[in-house]
Amino acid sequence: MKNIKNYILISVFSAGIAGLATYGGFYLVNKEKIETGEKFSIIKECRDILEKNCSEFNDEDAVIGAINGYLQSGGDKYTYYYQFYNSDPVEDNINYINTSGTAIASGFQVQKSDDGNILMTKITPNLAADKQGLKTGDIITHIGGVSISEKGFENYANKILGKQDTEVDLTINRDGEIFNMNFKRDNELVREVNWEMNDDVAYIRISGFGMLSAGNMSTAMNEVGDAKKFIIDLRNNGGGQNEYMMQAVDYFAGEGEVVMNGNDGATEVYNTNSNAVDAEIVILINEKTASAAEIFTALCKQYGKDVTLVGMNTFGKGIFQKEADLSDGGKLHYTAGYFTVGDWECWHGKGITPDIIVEMDSSFIGTEDDIQFKKALELLE
Repeated sequence: MKNIKNYILISVFSAGIAGLATYGGFYLVNKEKIETGEKFSIIKECRDILEKNCSEFNDEDAVIGAINGYLQSGGDKYTYYYQFYNSDPVEDNINYINTSGTAIASGFQVQKSDDGNILMTKITPNLAADKQGLKTGDIITHIGGVSISEKGFENYANKILGKQDTEVDLTINRDGEIFNMNFKRDNELVREVNWEMNDDVAYIRISGFGMLSAGNMSTAMNEVGDAKKFIIDLRNNGGGQNEYMMQAVDYFAGEGEVVMNGNDGATEVYNTNSNAVDAEIVILINEKTASAAEIFTALCKQYGKDVTLVGMNTFGKGIFQKEADLSDGGKLHYTAGYFTVGDWECWHGKGITPDIIVEMDSSFIGTEDDIQFKKALELLE
């Protein structure tokens, strides 16, 4: 009987050891899932308590916030999660207004004010809104005599938009002073590339790289392409789409290449042609020169024939993003890799340092106090 008991104990002990070994193997294989599940179970505990005790808690918004909090806490500010069907009608209307031809060409940007009206958050100098007297901080309470807050910002704020040269009556609250304005809308397309001759120097300002920039650049070069001296102004150029940037930079960079280095080990190479102008070039850059504009700068500096960079250190965005479809219909926007140009290291987080540093507030661009532009002219004399 004693031997039988010992046998049973040994069997149970052996089974326990085997079970622990099996669980240990399972844990090692599934360690990340198990630990992640334990961490997120705390969120579920909080959620269960709030469901019973907090009637105003928005669970859907909280989940999206939790996902994005998790992603952004990882250190990459360009990574985020979003869902099309979770859009906020107020935010949708704000985005619709701010990206419209009327807002861009007329020179204004909006937000919803605390009292449900239209708050002017930005007025661009020398465009229609500025010329007609609108100011940053103005609150538009009525459009055509109709109260925006009563109709609902999401339903009525977009009535500020309209066709070229049409007019609309606005009621404005400016620091407590109420007055009316007959606002004439402007929808004429704002060019991404503007140009002029300054004596024998061709001045080309590129504000961004979109689907119209390549055509704008072609027109510009047809008019000033014979010049032997160029100032290319990339100050405050936040970038855009690389395919259009590559079409624009072909005029100024020789035969070179841009490499997209994927974090997964894959690479894509884009080449410029060898038809760059035979001219002396000064490129103006500043702390708001970013992304595709930095690639443009790097290509010209490395492969252009006579290129000098003037201004301030650029923004320093040398990475690119992609999107992945998720099982719930949402999308993950994430950083997928980094750019290199020629034999330069990636400038992400560091920026591109000009050959000649000229510090200046960007508000002076295009004014009599634009010392960066004056320095460029001096170098080309």
